[in-house]
Amino acid sequence: MLARASTEENVLQILILGDSITQAEINRASFRYPLWKKLIDTEIQFDFVGSMQTQQDKYSKGTPPQPDYKGEPFDKDHEGHFSWAASDIIIGRNPNNGTGSGNLSQWLQDYDFDIVLVHLGTNDVFRKQGNAHIAGALKAVIETLRSDNPGAIILLAQAIPAARNDAIAKALVSMNEMIRELVEEMNTSESPVILVDQYTGFDVAKDSYDGVHPNALGEEKMAQRWFEAIQAAIQAL
Repeated sequence: MLARASTEENVLQILILGDSITQAEINRASFRYPLWKKLIDTEIQFDFVGSMQTQQDKYSKGTPPQPDYKGEPFDKDHEGHFSWAASDIIIGRNPNNGTGSGNLSQWLQDYDFDIVLVHLGTNDVFRKQGNAHIAGALKAVIETLRSDNPGAIILLAQAIPAARNDAIAKALVSMNEMIRELVEEMNTSESPVILVDQYTGFDVAKDSYDGVHPNALGEEKMAQRWFEAIQAAIQAL
């Protein structure tokens, strides 16, 4: 059985943790929206949690295309922080153009979670951080999550590709292989760490609007991968 951190025994508390790919620009739905609809369709009792409810409006203006679904308003809570690296999630940053502030330890004081979806590392690669640095930051994220909930289920993504240049493309492939190894190292029976391959099958030319961030097609692909991983994690318990 799932060892819940929440007092709401029948509600699955889902934390979605990441960078701009998670937060999304204000005129994008974000992958969180199609994921939310898929979970609504299953009739699973769930709640998205996080310190953020907004999307980034520095580069775009408008209203996120997130209409009500089956009579329910979109659950906007998340922990996506535009331009943040994995190390920033641990160390924290000052308020920065709508990207949030504080750090993971501070955010977790304000909500409970049972399962967390983590898509981090892209900005670390953009900053030319090596795999050892990124691995250390991701380990710290996992350890911080476990300090708050020792029974947490952690779905750790291999990042979607980016089309900035060949060096970035190769570094992301290398980082994703490191993430596979990290999952094997950090996985435990009490607090499973489960690999979610968001890289394979994601076509930057077709599934992103700028070579980095998903368009509607890419958001749907990411949502489906997360949805399948959540279902598998729940069924395995």
